[in-house]
Amino acid sequence: MNILIANDDGYDAVGIQALANRLSREHDIVVVAPDGERSGYSHMVNFFGGISYRKVEGMSVETYAVDGSPADCVIFAVKYLFKDRRFDAVLSGINSVLNIGSDIIYSGTFGAAQEGTFHRIPSVAISLRAHGGEEYAFAADFIAENLEKLLSYATENITLSVNIPCADRESIKGVRVAPITYRPYEENYFCVKDGDGRERYYIDGHSLKNYPRDEQGDCALCEKGYITITPLQMLGTDYGVLDKMRGAEFAL
Repeated sequence: MNILIANDDGYDAVGIQALANRLSREHDIVVVAPDGERSGYSHMVNFFGGISYRKVEGMSVETYAVDGSPADCVIFAVKYLFKDRRFDAVLSGINSVLNIGSDIIYSGTFGAAQEGTFHRIPSVAISLRAHGGEEYAFAADFIAENLEKLLSYATENITLSVNIPCADRESIKGVRVAPITYRPYEENYFCVKDGDGRERYYIDGHSLKNYPRDEQGDCALCEKGYITITPLQMLGTDYGVLDKMRGAEFAL
C-alpha cells in the first residue's frame, strides 16, 4: 500500500519514525510531518499564513518537514507534494501520550488523521502512553499486524482512533472497541513575564479522577490495560435531535 504518515510531535519524533520504519517492510511509506512540536493544534489549518517545507536528508524513510500544523501536512502532501500519487491510507502517530476521551477535540494527532478522512482516504490516529520512553516497537507491530482490519472500518466519514496504554506487550490485557467519554480537568493559569516585560499566561492542570464515568468507555478501559479502538464521525450531525427540531418554530 501507499501510506502517508503524519503526526503532531514532529518529523523526528521516535514514535513516527518507529511506525514508518516498521511499515516500510511491507508498504511504500512517505512521512510528511511538522518541523517541530504541534501538540494541541487539533484540526487547525494555515489558510492565511502560508507554509514552507523541506526534504529531510539522511532518514531511512522518505521524509518531509513542514512548518505548519498536522492537518497542514496531510493537505500539503495530498494536494501538492504527491498530488499524482494515490494514498491507500493516512496514519497519524505514534503519539507519545494517549488521546482518550474528550482530549480528542484538542489532538493534533487526530486532526491530521481526520484530514485524511476528509480527502476520502482511510485514516487512523495512533497514540501510546509512552511515559517519556523510546520503546515503540510493540505499538508499531500492533498497527502493522492489524492494519488491513483497521482500515476496513475507516470509511469516508469515519476516522479510527487507537490508544495503546503501555509499551509492554505482556502488560496489555486485550483489545476493546469503545466510545470516547468525558474527561474533565482541574486547570489553572500561571503568569510568566517575557523578555519585554509582558505578562504571558500558561495553562496547567491534571485530569480529575473522582467523577462519574462509563466503565466501558475508552478512558476506563485504557486505565485497566486495554488497547481501545474508537470510530469517530467526521460529520457529527445528531440526526435524532435534528428530527426533533424540525417542528420547532424560531422567531425572525
